[in-house]
Amino acid sequence: MDLSAVPPTPVAGSLRGQAFRTVEAWYRVVRMPGRERVDLIFSEGRAGRLCAESTPELARHVWVRFPGVTQLALGTQRIDPPAQTPFSVHYEWAEHDKWSGHGGGSAAIAVEALPPGTIVGRAKICFGDATQSCVAGAFRAQECRNELDIDGPRSGIRQREGAPAP
Repeated sequence: MDLSAVPPTPVAGSLRGQAFRTVEAWYRVVRMPGRERVDLIFSEGRAGRLCAESTPELARHVWVRFPGVTQLALGTQRIDPPAQTPFSVHYEWAEHDKWSGHGGGSAAIAVEALPPGTIVGRAKICFGDATQSCVAGAFRAQECRNELDIDGPRSGIRQREGAPAP
Protein backbone atom coordinates (compact mmCIF):
# COMPACT_ATOMS: atom_id res chain seq x y z
CA MET A 1 0.00 0.00 0.00
CA ASP A 2 1.50 3.29 -1.16
CA LEU A 3 1.46 6.40 1.03
CA SER A 4 2.93 8.76 -1.61
CA ALA A 5 -0.54 9.81 -2.83
CA VAL A 6 -1.99 10.31 0.67
CA PRO A 7 -3.31 13.89 0.90
CA PRO A 8 -1.97 16.26 3.58
CA THR A 9 -5.56 16.73 4.83
CA PRO A 10 -7.02 14.96 7.90
CA VAL A 11 -7.84 11.26 7.57
CA ALA A 12 -11.07 10.94 5.56
CA GLY A 13 -12.78 8.64 3.09
CA SER A 14 -15.74 6.30 3.05
CA LEU A 15 -17.06 3.78 5.62
CA ARG A 16 -19.94 1.51 4.65
CA GLY A 17 -20.68 3.73 1.65
CA GLN A 18 -20.94 6.93 3.70
CA ALA A 19 -18.45 9.78 3.90
CA PHE A 20 -16.12 9.76 6.91
CA ARG A 21 -14.06 12.74 8.09
CA THR A 22 -11.78 12.84 11.12
CA VAL A 23 -12.70 15.61 13.54
CA GLU A 24 -10.12 14.56 16.14
CA ALA A 25 -7.38 11.94 16.37
CA TRP A 26 -6.04 10.66 19.67
CA TYR A 27 -4.12 7.73 21.02
CA ARG A 28 -4.26 5.78 24.22
CA VAL A 29 -1.50 3.72 25.80
CA VAL A 30 -2.52 0.63 27.78
CA ARG A 31 0.22 -0.42 30.18
CA MET A 32 -1.45 -3.32 32.02
CA PRO A 33 0.93 -6.33 32.11
CA GLY A 34 0.07 -8.77 29.35
CA ARG A 35 -2.26 -6.25 27.64
CA GLU A 36 0.23 -3.58 26.57
CA ARG A 37 -0.79 -1.72 23.45
CA VAL A 38 -1.20 1.61 21.71
CA ASP A 39 -4.62 2.38 20.20
CA LEU A 40 -4.64 5.15 17.58
CA ILE A 41 -8.16 6.49 16.97
CA PHE A 42 -9.54 8.61 14.12
CA SER A 43 -13.00 9.84 15.09
CA GLU A 44 -15.87 11.90 13.77
CA GLY A 45 -16.19 13.11 17.36
CA ARG A 46 -13.90 14.34 20.11
CA ALA A 47 -12.23 12.27 22.82
CA GLY A 48 -14.48 11.85 25.84
CA ARG A 49 -13.77 11.65 29.53
CA LEU A 50 -12.62 8.01 29.51
CA CYS A 51 -10.85 8.20 26.12
CA ALA A 52 -12.71 5.15 24.82
CA GLU A 53 -15.89 7.10 24.18
CA SER A 54 -16.36 10.20 22.12
CA THR A 55 -18.57 13.25 21.94
CA PRO A 56 -21.02 12.90 20.32
CA GLU A 57 -21.55 9.42 21.74
CA LEU A 58 -22.48 7.86 18.42
CA ALA A 59 -19.52 9.16 16.37
CA ARG A 60 -17.91 6.58 14.10
CA HIS A 61 -14.27 5.62 14.65
CA VAL A 62 -11.45 4.03 12.73
CA TRP A 63 -8.84 2.60 15.05
CA VAL A 64 -5.45 1.01 14.74
CA ARG A 65 -4.21 -1.31 17.49
CA PHE A 66 -0.48 -1.85 18.02
CA PRO A 67 -0.26 -4.80 20.47
CA GLY A 68 2.70 -5.50 22.72
CA VAL A 69 4.07 -1.93 22.73
CA THR A 70 3.60 1.19 24.84
CA GLN A 71 5.37 3.54 22.44
CA LEU A 72 5.47 3.81 18.66
CA ALA A 73 8.67 4.28 16.68
CA LEU A 74 9.33 6.49 13.68
CA GLY A 75 8.86 4.75 10.35
CA THR A 76 6.28 3.04 8.18
CA GLN A 77 4.50 -0.19 9.01
CA ARG A 78 2.19 -2.16 6.72
CA ILE A 79 -0.27 -5.04 6.97
CA ASP A 80 -2.12 -7.07 4.38
CA PRO A 81 -4.71 -9.72 5.22
CA PRO A 82 -4.64 -12.22 6.69
CA ALA A 83 -1.68 -10.86 8.69
CA GLN A 84 -2.59 -8.98 11.87
CA THR A 85 0.90 -7.95 12.89
CA PRO A 86 2.50 -5.56 13.63
CA PHE A 87 -0.96 -3.96 14.09
CA SER A 88 -4.64 -4.45 13.31
CA VAL A 89 -7.29 -2.11 11.91
CA HIS A 90 -10.98 -1.75 12.73
CA TYR A 91 -13.92 0.60 12.36
CA GLU A 92 -17.11 0.87 14.38
CA TRP A 93 -20.50 2.54 14.17
CA ALA A 94 -23.65 2.77 16.27
CA GLU A 95 -26.83 1.31 14.88
CA HIS A 96 -30.13 0.89 16.72
CA ASP A 97 -28.55 1.79 20.09
CA LYS A 98 -25.79 -0.82 19.81
CA TRP A 99 -22.27 -0.81 18.41
CA SER A 100 -21.21 -2.82 15.39
CA GLY A 101 -17.82 -3.05 13.79
CA HIS A 102 -15.60 -4.43 11.08
CA GLY A 103 -12.03 -5.57 11.58
CA GLY A 104 -9.24 -6.48 9.24
CA GLY A 105 -7.91 -4.88 6.12
CA SER A 106 -4.83 -3.56 4.40
CA ALA A 107 -3.07 -0.55 5.83
CA ALA A 108 0.05 1.55 5.90
CA ILE A 109 0.80 3.81 8.85
CA ALA A 110 3.73 6.24 8.71
CA VAL A 111 4.83 7.75 12.02
CA GLU A 112 6.74 10.86 10.98
CA ALA A 113 7.28 12.74 14.26
CA LEU A 114 6.84 12.08 17.98
CA PRO A 115 6.72 15.40 19.84
CA PRO A 116 5.88 14.88 23.56
CA GLY A 117 2.33 13.53 23.93
CA THR A 118 1.74 13.50 20.17
CA ILE A 119 1.99 11.18 17.17
CA VAL A 120 2.24 12.86 13.75
CA GLY A 121 1.95 10.89 10.54
CA ARG A 122 -0.01 9.64 7.56
CA ALA A 123 -2.33 6.67 7.17
CA LYS A 124 -4.09 4.69 4.48
CA ILE A 125 -6.49 2.01 5.67
CA CYS A 126 -8.75 -0.08 3.43
CA PHE A 127 -11.21 -2.70 4.64
CA GLY A 128 -12.44 -5.80 2.86
CA ASP A 129 -16.10 -5.08 3.57
CA ALA A 130 -18.97 -5.07 1.05
CA THR A 131 -18.48 -1.37 0.21
CA GLN A 132 -14.67 -1.44 0.06
CA SER A 133 -14.39 1.17 2.83
CA CYS A 134 -11.15 3.14 2.74
CA VAL A 135 -9.74 6.18 4.55
CA ALA A 136 -6.50 8.09 4.07
CA GLY A 137 -4.85 11.29 5.17
CA ALA A 138 -2.55 12.98 7.61
CA PHE A 139 -2.98 13.01 11.37
CA ARG A 140 -1.75 14.67 14.54
CA ALA A 141 -2.96 12.54 17.44
CA GLN A 142 -2.79 13.79 21.02
CA GLU A 143 -2.36 11.36 23.91
CA CYS A 144 -5.58 10.77 25.81
CA ARG A 145 -5.35 9.52 29.40
CA ASN A 146 -8.36 8.72 31.50
CA GLU A 147 -8.76 9.06 35.23
CA LEU A 148 -8.72 5.27 35.63
CA ASP A 149 -5.20 4.88 34.18
CA ILE A 150 -3.04 3.75 37.06
CA ASP A 151 0.00 5.62 35.77
CA GLY A 152 -1.74 8.66 34.27
CA PRO A 153 -3.11 11.95 35.54
CA ARG A 154 -6.39 11.81 37.41
CA SER A 155 -7.97 14.73 35.56
CA GLY A 156 -9.37 12.64 32.71
CA ILE A 157 -8.32 15.10 30.02
CA ARG A 158 -5.96 14.94 27.09
CA GLN A 159 -2.46 16.25 27.60
CA ARG A 160 -2.39 19.16 25.15
CA GLU A 161 0.78 20.03 23.33
CA GLY A 162 2.65 22.73 25.22
CA ALA A 163 0.67 22.17 28.43
CA PRO A 164 2.65 21.67 31.65
CA ALA A 165 3.18 18.03 32.61
CA PRO A 166 0.87 16.71 35.37
